Amino acid sequence: MTGQGLASSNDACVPDAEGLDTVLWEQLPESVAFCAADGVCLYVNPALERGFGRPRGELLGRLLWDVFPESLKPQLQERFLRVAATGESAEFEWHFAPRERWFVKRLFRSHGRVYVISREITGEKKQEAILRGLYDETRRAQRHAAFLAQASEVLASSLEHDEILQRLTNLAVPPLADGCCVDVPMLDGRVRRVAMAHIRPEVVARTRVFHERHPLRLDDAAGIGKVLRTGVTEFVSELRPEHVSQLARDADHGLAMSELGVTAYISVPLMTRGQVLGALTLVNTTPGRRYTQADVRLAEDLARRAASSLDNGRLYTEAQEAVRARDSFLSVASHELNTPLTSLTLNVQALRKQLEPWHDSGVPGADSTTAKVVAVQRQLSRLSSLVRELLDVSRITAGRLRLEREDLDLAALTREMVPRFAEELARAGCALRLEASEPAPGHWDRLRVEQVLQNLLSNAIKYGRGRPIDVRVGADETRAWLSVTDEGVGIAPEAQHRLFQRFERLASERHYGGLGLGLWIVKQIVDAMDGRILVRSAPGKGSTFTVELPRPPRG
Repeated sequence: MTGQGLASSNDACVPDAEGLDTVLWEQLPESVAFCAADGVCLYVNPALERGFGRPRGELLGRLLWDVFPESLKPQLQERFLRVAATGESAEFEWHFAPRERWFVKRLFRSHGRVYVISREITGEKKQEAILRGLYDETRRAQRHAAFLAQASEVLASSLEHDEILQRLTNLAVPPLADGCCVDVPMLDGRVRRVAMAHIRPEVVARTRVFHERHPLRLDDAAGIGKVLRTGVTEFVSELRPEHVSQLARDADHGLAMSELGVTAYISVPLMTRGQVLGALTLVNTTPGRRYTQADVRLAEDLARRAASSLDNGRLYTEAQEAVRARDSFLSVASHELNTPLTSLTLNVQALRKQLEPWHDSGVPGADSTTAKVVAVQRQLSRLSSLVRELLDVSRITAGRLRLEREDLDLAALTREMVPRFAEELARAGCALRLEASEPAPGHWDRLRVEQVLQNLLSNAIKYGRGRPIDVRVGADETRAWLSVTDEGVGIAPEAQHRLFQRFERLASERHYGGLGLGLWIVKQIVDAMDGRILVRSAPGKGSTFTVELPRPPRG
């Protein structure tokens, strides 16, 4: 039975301390006293004696509120007199601050007396505080995690350096700070402010004026300059005059800093690969708002994500510059190689014609010389083809692939081009079967269509050596198609999606030459003409490449 069990409505039966139930009061762990209506103590139990460390003889006959500490007297006296007068029970908590102890006081009236029962709840209060702290910490961790997830999404939405940093400052205000800025170090020792945001736009303008008068420097003894120089976080939970003195270079600088109204700040480095890319600074300008270590951890987590995003952006920019440099080199090299190759090809062709009379007249060594000239001519043709591929790569990647459309019969063009491959087909041991009897008219770029057919046939001859090749051309009302089928090595299904990528080689480089550009160029040309290219293949069963080109509607 507890003190709560003793409480009852007005005039309920309560055991008399002098009766047989006195034992009950004596054994209660709660402190108990009952008093006359004027507050004079008539009885106290042993628990109350132990609580005050005084025998009951010194407590009886005294006013109850004089027995307890002075800090409790006003509220105890006020409640006691009200209970004595009205008969309504009362209950309140009391915090004994010097010893960090908490009590619940319960007062009720019965038989003309007022009973006061006191129960210590210090343990409960501490447990409650612990649980409340855990709850607050959990809520804080959840908010921080949600914020960082949002930050990661925002930071991943761009690869442009300055844009990333401006988005970062906008994101931090106002959830983390009244104001936020990002500064980066320059090679000449200066500091450039890349991005800035504040809940009040006029503060941004004032801050810009301040930094024009007092530029940030890497050799500053404290503040952003020091963070950029050392890569160490700087945290001031409350900016006091002594901090301003440390940051200020002179009196004028210190006065201008004070006018900005900063009350607290956190400055964390943006670091990656051991290099300081910048400093993220959070500031408060609201009096009374302070930063904690939890805020510092959050700022550092945010800075790590921002630094990673900046590093990705830098790598992307470097990769883009490398690609542009490569394409520029390919373009220049292709043009430079093409000029002497053209001249050399013409000279070899002239030489071969000059050898023809010697070959027919039976001049000794003429056959051998002609064969060598033919071999040189063949290699020159192959080298010219490779140079043209490189030139096409540079044009396509630079967006300079131009189409000169004209009325064209795909079937007639195919019949015209196939004989040009007679020598190459004979050398590879491939018989070619052509089905292109019906016209397939359209409006396309002749040279580019020739290039498509040439690359597809060369590809079939290369990988279908010793086996027949089928070429078919057809058309319907909306499209024309050209298919080239070989019975060569074939392509595994899982590798077919890589066929049309640049420099992609699905077969052994040792057995099959080329740069891996032919099919990529074909696809770029077909895409430019609003067509599509399809492949059907299986390992050991050859491949069929089909190009479909749209036909203009009949007028």
